[in-house]
Formats: sequence, C-alpha cells, structure tokens
Amino acid sequence: MLYRAEVEGEIGGREELMKVSEFARRVLLADSLKEKLEFVDVAALCDEDPGKAIEASVEPGRPMELKMRLKGGEHSLAKPNISELSDDEERGRLLHFFANHELLATELMALVLLKFPEAPGEFRCGVLKTLKEEQRHTRWYIERMKECGVKFGDFPVSRYFWDMVATMETPMDYVTRLSLTFEQANLDYSLQYAGIMKAAGDNKSAAILNQIYKDEIRHVNYGLKWFRRWKKADEDDWTAFKRSLSFPLSPRRAKGSGSRINREGRLAAGLDEEFISELEVFERSVGRTPNVFYFCPDAEDAMSADVDGKGYHRSKIMQGLIQDLEILSIFLARRDDVVLMQRQPVRRHLKKLRATGFELPEIEVLEGSGGIQGNSFIRERKINSLRPWAWCPSSLAALAPLMGNLPGEKRKMASFWNEAVRSLFSKTFGIGIAEQLEDSVSSVLCRSIDEVGEELERTAQAVVKAPFGASGRGLTIIKSSEKFDGSIQRQVERVLEKQGEVFVEPWLERELDFSVQYEMEDAGLRKLGLVRLQNDRRGQFRACIVGTKFCQGMPSELARFLMERALPVYEKESQLVRLIEVRLHEVGYRGPVGVDAFVYRDENGGLCLRQVCEVNPRYTMGRLTLELSKRVAPGHSVKFEILKKQAGVEEEVIEVDQRGLLCRGQICLNDAVKAVNFLAQLTVSKCLDDLIDGA
Repeated sequence: MLYRAEVEGEIGGREELMKVSEFARRVLLADSLKEKLEFVDVAALCDEDPGKAIEASVEPGRPMELKMRLKGGEHSLAKPNISELSDDEERGRLLHFFANHELLATELMALVLLKFPEAPGEFRCGVLKTLKEEQRHTRWYIERMKECGVKFGDFPVSRYFWDMVATMETPMDYVTRLSLTFEQANLDYSLQYAGIMKAAGDNKSAAILNQIYKDEIRHVNYGLKWFRRWKKADEDDWTAFKRSLSFPLSPRRAKGSGSRINREGRLAAGLDEEFISELEVFERSVGRTPNVFYFCPDAEDAMSADVDGKGYHRSKIMQGLIQDLEILSIFLARRDDVVLMQRQPVRRHLKKLRATGFELPEIEVLEGSGGIQGNSFIRERKINSLRPWAWCPSSLAALAPLMGNLPGEKRKMASFWNEAVRSLFSKTFGIGIAEQLEDSVSSVLCRSIDEVGEELERTAQAVVKAPFGASGRGLTIIKSSEKFDGSIQRQVERVLEKQGEVFVEPWLERELDFSVQYEMEDAGLRKLGLVRLQNDRRGQFRACIVGTKFCQGMPSELARFLMERALPVYEKESQLVRLIEVRLHEVGYRGPVGVDAFVYRDENGGLCLRQVCEVNPRYTMGRLTLELSKRVAPGHSVKFEILKKQAGVEEEVIEVDQRGLLCRGQICLNDAVKAVNFLAQLTVSKCLDDLIDGA
C-alpha cells in the first residue's frame, strides 16, 4: 500500500512517495546531520515493498566531527557535582553525551528497519514511530547545547551502543538489547539527571530530560510487548531476559549506576514487580575485569584428611556452616566481581544489604555437584584473578574451568595447589618462623600419645595443637587440675590417628590476641591493618574488632608495649616479614595472609609478645572485618562475630550517615531467617568499649 509522504522541515509542502526503506537508509547512511534528523510524517510512508536486508557490516554515516571511535570510548558518566553544572560548558558537555546516545538510538532503529524487512508490519510501524521521537530528542539536545555554547561534535563520541546492538540477528535481539536494556536504563538516568539539572538551576534542560523520561516509558513498553510475544511461553520475563542477552551485555546494563532503581517508571512501562525486584539486586561487571571469589572455610580440615589417606567428606555441621555463611565472600568482593555460591541468597536479604549501602557483586550459583554451570557467562569472560577463601582441593576443583580465562602471566604461574602450597597451611610453617625469630615460647612436636604425656608432665598447663586446623578447631587445652586421660586423651589420640603428629605448647595467660593482615603480591607482603581478636576459653574464634586506632582504650602499660616493642615487628623490612616473604616466594603463593599473635604475661608479670602464633595463607575473619570496616564512618569502630542461631540475636536497624557509611547499630550479614545454625553479626559503635567484652 502507498501513502503520501509529507516531509517536514525544509522540504515541507512538497509531495512525493517515499518507501520506509529509503527513509531508513537516509537516516542511517547520510553524512549530513541535517538529513539524518529531518522529520517525515510516519503515516505518509510506504512499506509495501521493504526490499532486501542490508549488508551485515554496515556502519552509520556521520559528519567528520561526529565520527565514532573505532574502539571503545567513554560510554558512562560519573555523577557530576551540582557546582560543576553551574558552568554552561559543563552542562553542554553532559548534554553532548546524551545527544550522542539519542543519535545512536535513531541510527539503530533505522538499521532495524533495513536489517529485518520480513518483520511484522505492526512491529516495523512501532520502530518507525519510535525513531521519529529519537530524532526529536537529538534535536532538543543539540538546540540546548547551542544555548550553552557547545556544538555537537565539540567532544569525542562513543560507539558503545552501536557495537552492543548492531550485531543483532533477530528483532527479538533488538527489543532485548535496546528497548529492555539501554532504554530501560534511561528510565533511571533521565529522571536522575533531570533532578540534577533542576538542582543546578537549569530548568530548561530538566524539562527536556523529564519529557524524554516520559517517552522512554512508552519505548520500553513497546519493546516489552514484542518481547513477551516472541519469548518462550513457559518462561517468565526475567528468565527470558537474562537468557536472551549475549555476553558482554547483561541485565546490569538495564539500570542506572545509583543504588536505587526507578520502580515507578518500570511499572508504568508494564514490567512486573518480580522482574523489577530481580533487576534491583542483579549485578555484573560493566567494565573492570572481575575477580572470582569462592568460600571454603574447611580447607585445613580437607588437608588433615589427606594425611590418613581416607579422603575428606564434609560433616553436616561444616556443610551447614558453609550454607549459612558463604554470603560472607560478598563483603570481600567489589561490585564488578563475581562470587560463587551453592545457593542463591534470598532477594529480600540482598535488598536489605543494598539499602544499607553495601555494593553487591554478581552472584553465580553453582551446580548441585559444586561445579560452575555449563552455560554460565563466567566461562566466557576474562578473569583478573581467582580469590578462593583458601587454595585447597575443593577450591581448585570449583575454579579449574576458569584457569584459562586468567591473564597469560597468571596462567603461567606455578600451580595454585601443590604440596608446597599445602605445607603453608600447617602450623609447622608458623612455628618454624617463630623458632627462627628465637621466640621464647617453645612448641614441641609429638608423634605418639606417650610423647604427649611426657611433655605434659613438664608443663603445668598446656595446649595441644593439630597441625591442620582453623579458628581454634583441633586445639585441646590441658589444665593442671585435670589428668591426661579419659575424653581428653581420646581427643588427642584422634588427632594423632588422623594427622600423625601434634604440637604441645605451654598455655599462657593472654592480655591481648590480635592479627596482622597482609596481601602477598609480586613485590612482597603489603600490610593492610591490625585486628583485635576475641577467642573463647578453648581458644576458638569468637569475634574480631577494628577500631579507629589499634591501641585505643587499652591500659597505658599495654599500649606502650605494643607501640614500642610489638607493632614494629610487623612492619615492612622487619625480620618476621622477610622470613614469611621468602617462604611465600619459594612456593609462588599470592593472595591474603594473616599472622596471628598475642601479648601475654610471663611468670614475673612482665608483658611479652608471641610474635607468631600461626600464619594463615588465606582469608580470615580478621581480613573480612578489616574489609567491612571500610564501610564504617570515620571515628567509629566495628565488631564482627559468628553466633549460634539459638542465641536469639536481636538485630537493630543499622544507621548510616549522610555519606551512606555505617555509624551505629547491628546487622546480620547473612539471612537470619534462612540460616540454620550460624549468624554473622556486624556491630558498629562510636564507643569502642561498647564492643569489647568485659570492658
């Protein structure tokens, strides 16, 4: 069917017949911006004979000053300060950025009309109408830029939208990538920047952005209508949307960069609550190559099982601990990272964390067997580094499919897991360092129950340590009032049977337990910070505390001892640091390192330092607490503890300051409702004494 074509603008009043394909070619290929943006009465175009599909490798025509970069280019903006936008040129630069996006959308819609001539007529008509609105948006921005003293083409332009959408192979690709991804994201950006412009006193630019926001609601609704018509009938919108996007696009691109998404606009566009809630908590890297995290707190348990040759099988308690606490890796990661988990966290809990100010990384749910799913995006992506809680057989098995995605120099490193790396996890490592430092506390190696008994006869109170054990597991305390028999002896016998040896040390009256957290890099150990440790009477982990100053609130004698004699031991170039570095370099280890130590009183009442209690070549709860402290307001302290769920923890609403930093209260970092046995609780206070037991 033929329609009368009334071309507005300079050729208004002239009558001629124009095919949709002719109009689309003009918009896409014209070198003149004027030709690209000339309006045509959509109802007066002919689409009876759309012709053949355009060649796949076509590029849009552009005037020289608007030629797109061959690669990359800036495609995102940092949120500007209101004061910056008081300057006309800065406002013009921002509008220039938006204008290029609108021009790209115009060109991509012309490409759709040329690339899919067999698409339904109703669909093509909708694209045509939307294209006209994108032309209008572009012209609005150009005119407003002129008023700000900026010409379109004064700044370089990105081709990112083009590269992400132009490779579409079906109309479904188009509505998924442009309508439901980039235009959906503009439901956040247009409204956000309208508010910013208004706050800067630019009501004219704010009005343009507000109108574009209203138009984007219709555009998203249009794409959603066809998306629902073409997707699999048995798939919900969210599942189909995730499946339909091709790497490197992901649902992360369908929302703004702020912490809150515009629910109202999405509901007005026809998206349902379930879809919006899923999008709200979804994260995936949009630029930085991600690190991949994996939680395996039972590394030492697995290593101890290797000694007796019986293999390792997780106990129900350990499996429950992992399921309850695996979310802790989220707080080690950044937003662009990936965390591998056995179970998808409940959306309600993720929303709570996000509302509290925590940035959420991408969460990748593993198969039931613990492996990465075969169709996972992460299998296709470049990886910056692999960051398991610890390197051990289970983390190696889980992360093995990603080894080939690491940078070449990292793939060529010595194997992540071998006997030399395994030896770092034995307490032999830390004890050996202590001996080289001539530490006054002796550790005696025993390989039989008789040897343990003989050593205990020479020690009033002692602790028996398994070579492999974490967080106080594998410790047996022998008090002078107890005989070495019965259940205590059987406990030590089980460790000997399983690991072949134990260490016997005198039990000392401790004044302070602490850890020093490092990161082992190519250049050596980089010190990250100090953490107070709280252990129970059996030496098992209870809590970690990070204050504004390490010695804050301590008795003057202890503070002076730490500052003058203890803390210098852990600085760069100290003997202790050099000894640890040498060993880690020998085995090629890179990653987190924690050194546990304590201050105690000798028999004369003087303060002494146990320089190295143990060295942990892995993440620790101390390192986790140090990372959490970065989310705390200056001048405030933080306590992290793991509690039994039956303890009946009362969670306060955590308070944040104007910068979004935690300043008071308690929050469960894992889901208190779904947790079976363990709760990870974070407490923040201005007063450090409020966090210290017995203070």
